[in-house]
Amino acid sequence: MVLTGGTALKPFLTAFDNYWQNDTVATFSKTVSANWTDLGLNGIDAKVAFSPHSQSNALLQSVADDVEKSTTSSLFYSLAFLYQTPGAIKDAIVQVTKDKARFVYGISDRKVGGIVLQKPDGNLSPVFPATLSQDLPEPFKSEPTGGAGIRMHHKFLVIDFDKPTARAYLGSYNFSVPADISNGENLLLIRDRRIAVSYLIEALSIFDHYHFRVAQQEAKKAMKKLQLAKPPRKPGENPWFVEYYTDGRKVRDRELFAELTSSPKFSPAKA
Repeated sequence: MVLTGGTALKPFLTAFDNYWQNDTVATFSKTVSANWTDLGLNGIDAKVAFSPHSQSNALLQSVADDVEKSTTSSLFYSLAFLYQTPGAIKDAIVQVTKDKARFVYGISDRKVGGIVLQKPDGNLSPVFPATLSQDLPEPFKSEPTGGAGIRMHHKFLVIDFDKPTARAYLGSYNFSVPADISNGENLLLIRDRRIAVSYLIEALSIFDHYHFRVAQQEAKKAMKKLQLAKPPRKPGENPWFVEYYTDGRKVRDRELFAELTSSPKFSPAKA
């Protein structure tokens, strides 16, 4: 995200000065930087807050409450370290995932325990980075290797992208207790449907990239030849998309995104 203009940049410059002048949680948490500050963007409700906070102005629980209690239609998330971060956010995601009336799709940088696949027409467990090195020719076979975060280090939540109340949380903030009350982090809250949809599109790009890879990795009989599905060629053969009209989970997927693309304001040509 790139911000321009003196009003939008002022909270960041102020935070920079406050970090230098207040080198303890006790003192920084009392500065204006620790509280939500409006960025002053025309027509966009956008705020930023900086950690560390004190217990009295901590943000983690309020974000978790927003996720668990105020998500009405959908939750999309990309959260590094979720696999090793117990607490309010993970608990909230677990509860929302259990509710098949709310569409949930997420990713972490490693496989996450405790958030399970909801059957038969509920939500998927979060995906995680996986490779296809054994099933691809070069140059696609060779992929980056390294420690945690080499493939996925995003931290954002997109709530109710298809509603007027659409909002996105993002920043360096890891949605954990240390990020909230110990570390120096930034967290933005943007209540704007167009921006929420933009982050949704990025989320889907990440999720779909790895969802296929995870399915391939965990399949009892993985595909040996990776190629696009061909249209039916014989009587009685089904097209590849028939599952989106028969499988409960894929029906939900189709209906949710059909609503988005059918909206004139958010058509693919304008998004």
